[in-house]
Amino acid sequence: MPSATRPPAAPDTLRATPGFAGFVLAVLVLIATVALVVTAWHAARENELRSAQAEFHASTEEIVELLQQRLVNYELTIRGGAALFASVARPSPSEWQAYVDGLSLAQRFPAMTGLGYAAYVSRYGMQQLQIDTRDAGRGLLTIWPRGERERYGPILYLEPRTAENLSAVGFDMYSEPARRAAMVAAMHEAMPRMSSRVKLVQDLDPKAGGFLLYVPVFPGGIAPSTVVQRESAITGWVYAPIRAKRFVEVALAPIKRSVTFRLFDVTEGGRELVYGDPNYREGDAAAFHETTTVRAYGRQWRFDFASGPLDDAVPGLAPLRTALIVGLLSSLLLFGIVWSLAHTELRAQRLAARMSLAARRSEARVVALNRSLEARVETRTRELSEANRELETFAYSVSHDLRAPLRAIEGFSRVLDDRYAPVLDDTGRGYLERVRNAAARMSELIEGLLKLSRVARGDLVPERLDLSRMAGEIIADLRTAEPHRPVTVDIAPTLVATADPAMVRSLLLNLLGNAWKFTRDREQAFIAFGQHDDGETFYVQDNGIGFDQAYVDKLFRPFQRLHDDAQFAGEGIGLATVKRIVERHGGTITATGEAGKGAVFAFTLRLPT
Repeated sequence: MPSATRPPAAPDTLRATPGFAGFVLAVLVLIATVALVVTAWHAARENELRSAQAEFHASTEEIVELLQQRLVNYELTIRGGAALFASVARPSPSEWQAYVDGLSLAQRFPAMTGLGYAAYVSRYGMQQLQIDTRDAGRGLLTIWPRGERERYGPILYLEPRTAENLSAVGFDMYSEPARRAAMVAAMHEAMPRMSSRVKLVQDLDPKAGGFLLYVPVFPGGIAPSTVVQRESAITGWVYAPIRAKRFVEVALAPIKRSVTFRLFDVTEGGRELVYGDPNYREGDAAAFHETTTVRAYGRQWRFDFASGPLDDAVPGLAPLRTALIVGLLSSLLLFGIVWSLAHTELRAQRLAARMSLAARRSEARVVALNRSLEARVETRTRELSEANRELETFAYSVSHDLRAPLRAIEGFSRVLDDRYAPVLDDTGRGYLERVRNAAARMSELIEGLLKLSRVARGDLVPERLDLSRMAGEIIADLRTAEPHRPVTVDIAPTLVATADPAMVRSLLLNLLGNAWKFTRDREQAFIAFGQHDDGETFYVQDNGIGFDQAYVDKLFRPFQRLHDDAQFAGEGIGLATVKRIVERHGGTITATGEAGKGAVFAFTLRLPT
């Protein structure tokens, strides 16, 4: 008996063996889906990083541009003062004060502590300068630091006259190497030049830093051609002391920035800090770093930019991490499903011998069910199409049948007005007038329904149409109706399309008629009909009253109006008719506009040519 029962078990074993391929497939599915999810996540992450880095780069360029533009504004202000000194021998203190007060430095350039003038004199010229100052009644001019030098560059004027600025008058800037280097460069090159980072005389804080911008002053405002001649001709410099921190804050106030930076002066090959954000991030603390070097009035400035941390600089990474986790969980879920299916397949193979007939019957039932389902879908589709046709027929019938009682209301109202008007008081006649107006309005709405019904019910008879000629005829009719209106109309030539002529004429009549109507209040009304460069999109443009783009979805709904009926009459059905005509031709229509600035309607007609 044992030998008789073992042979039948072999087929089950043989059938079960292929089931292990399902488990292999489950592992392959897990590997493939995980690889796909990780690859997609990595590609999306790289794209987010590139986008964020591009935005970071644009922000750095904007910061550099704003700072350079601010320096240009300083230069122009200082050049104005230099022009004043070049035009006269030397302005009086009151003239210089009036000039600087007119500039409103505190409001326009709060980073500038003042606007001053430093004379360029020799050792012998300094004695005469002190005598002239005393004779002019301005007291004794004290020059500091003390000591005899071949050349001096003392501050004579510095406005506004704050306590800090008054304390700086008499300071010989030519005695200080950093200032002297900028003053000599400005003199030799006859150009505005900037100093390296210095401690301003006005600042008591030793950590406060700034720089000075010098413009040389030559008699008549014309610099000689050679360096030697310039040294002989120069009378001094108009300059501005600028606080570095305040300069950056004011220049970058118009923008909201997340980028931090440090600014170094690297002109002499070293690295001198001019300005640094207190929250500047170094190394891996920032997601992105960038270095930019620019020339600024003879100085070499290097900007070291840093973004925020990775999550702040690239906010799109957090959703991507969530998507990665969800993707990996989905991969595990899919793996579990495939593994379960493989296990089910193995069990099914072991039961196949006993359930083959049942499986065939089940397969037959599934096939029959699919066929039944397809038949039911086809039946539901046919019923839906029939329901749509019945709905269109119903709308047409209702619109048509409602006109008879409206005509009766209009007729009896007219009779009542003609025969019994003397009997009615003003209130009664007002009510009667409102009844007639309401009936007329309802008649217009019914006519709109009929138009929509005709568009939906009519058959398309496509022809090759000359849209330019058709638009010209419509405009001619509009001009005839309102000959007093001077409207400029630009119709592009040779606009052709394959479409139903009656429907397309209705389409153009609605669009051009709307453009004509809504440009009524324009002194120089303009309407254009043309075609985009793609060769298939037509457009109607006007400079009329326009509309708010937020309500564009309401334009193509029946009886939806965005403008007052008392100002612009209509049923609110024209654009709905246009949309149905375009859709029946397989095209699309869009509208763009701005209140008070006109509108553009673009449409396509995609019937085969």
